[in-house]
Amino acid sequence: MAETVLPEVRAAQRRVISTVRVSGVLNSDGLALWREAGCSERKATAAEIGQDLELLEVPYTMVTACRFPLANSRSEQLRRGEEVRIARKDLTHLVRWMPSLKESVDNIPDDCPGWGFTIFQPKAEGIAVTGFALAADWPVWTEKQARAARLLCAVCGYDLRQRNDEDRLPYYIPLPEKPNKLRLVCGRCCNHGRDEMQRLASLAG
Repeated sequence: MAETVLPEVRAAQRRVISTVRVSGVLNSDGLALWREAGCSERKATAAEIGQDLELLEVPYTMVTACRFPLANSRSEQLRRGEEVRIARKDLTHLVRWMPSLKESVDNIPDDCPGWGFTIFQPKAEGIAVTGFALAADWPVWTEKQARAARLLCAVCGYDLRQRNDEDRLPYYIPLPEKPNKLRLVCGRCCNHGRDEMQRLASLAG
């Protein structure tokens, strides 16, 4: 006997499938759907996507995430938004409503990046490891987009999204005159943060 589905649940299913097809990002950690803060009325907000997922009984989390500034924008600030994330272990709940997703999930490469972009921040007492709140599609941004998001080394221009060279990991080294501005430098160009650690330690006395 076929399962009876309420009309509002079926409508939520159609909306979620459409949204996933248009803007879903699948990686080793799961599926993500990003929405810019104050997005147009033609797009469902992150909260509305979450409401549909709740109707479908699909577990999710919502996080703050940023994307690169638009090319035609005068502002150099990253665009803040909210990202609805469904963990990989919970994708079976979504596959129930979207069977075509199963093949894509099964074919995720073993070396596929996840949601997080890890950076290293020198402090007077040592190196802190922290995450950079980026939208899940950060690995596939063009070099121009990555540069606008400051993901290229501020000294040599190396693309810090590449993690196959431990000598070029990203370090957060702001200029002393601009301590609050995001500036990432590869390990090779900043002596792996040691010089900045010494500078901060001397300032701390």
